[in-house]
Amino acid sequence: MDKTAKRRKADKRKLRVIIALLLLCVAAAVYILLHFGRSGADDPGIPAEDTSTEESTEISAEDEEAIAAGKAASHVYSHRGSQGDDELTFAAYDRAIEAGSKFIEADIVVSGSGTIYLAHDDHALEMTGYDGYFSGMTDAQISELRTKAGNNIVKLSELFGRYGDSVTYLIDIKYASSRNITAFTEIVREYGLEENVIAASFYFNALKPLEDTFPDMTKLIICTDQETFDVALGLSYVDIICVPKEMMTADNLGEAHSHEKGFSVWTLNTEEEIREAIELGVDSYFTDDSGLAIRLEKELRSE
Repeated sequence: MDKTAKRRKADKRKLRVIIALLLLCVAAAVYILLHFGRSGADDPGIPAEDTSTEESTEISAEDEEAIAAGKAASHVYSHRGSQGDDELTFAAYDRAIEAGSKFIEADIVVSGSGTIYLAHDDHALEMTGYDGYFSGMTDAQISELRTKAGNNIVKLSELFGRYGDSVTYLIDIKYASSRNITAFTEIVREYGLEENVIAASFYFNALKPLEDTFPDMTKLIICTDQETFDVALGLSYVDIICVPKEMMTADNLGEAHSHEKGFSVWTLNTEEEIREAIELGVDSYFTDDSGLAIRLEKELRSE
């Protein structure tokens, strides 16, 4: 083969290589445009530009209402459910919860059979008209009793079973005997509601034993005088101090907060009383009218 032919052949090879390289470049450019040209929108390995940020952060009017209702309810303790002859029964608690309550209060006593019932006093006369003591009656005897409104006497187990963890229970331990404390401890453990119960009492010796059993459970002392309030300030196992409305003052509120205690008040039922509590900035309060309280909380409380 002469030199001219060899040169032509070499030139053809070079041309084919150049064409091949050009084609490869074109293919690469097309691939890049297809897979990366739109900020990786079609490539699962590369995050696409987030165009939904504005939509994802928007809160619907319904959600805003739910949030506002939750904040309002966090300050309101539904005293015995709600006012009336059916207090401490499902009728009263259903009414409070329908009004938006998330905290329901119940007083407890223990029967002769060792079962916890909802009742303000061990003496059953005021609640049922029967002149006897719950602590001296069997469960069978109590099952025959009715409230003034004709309702059954509710067991604490029934209350827990009905509402579960959908609410927080303020359980007022009326009597500080070891029998009552043990019964309370057992049923809270049985239902696994340690995080949904606030233990309340007029007696320090009802709350102190619970510190070892339930160290993370919120504990609320109910005061009747300034001396008890002052003692409660220094007790590490007391989380919330609840005072009668006559002791609802800025000084007591400031003292409670300076000792890292919540400040609560009992029992506020008029619009004037509730407005005063909200304006003062109390953390919580007991009321027989949850609907009124929650409405005022939504209107007046600024978080």
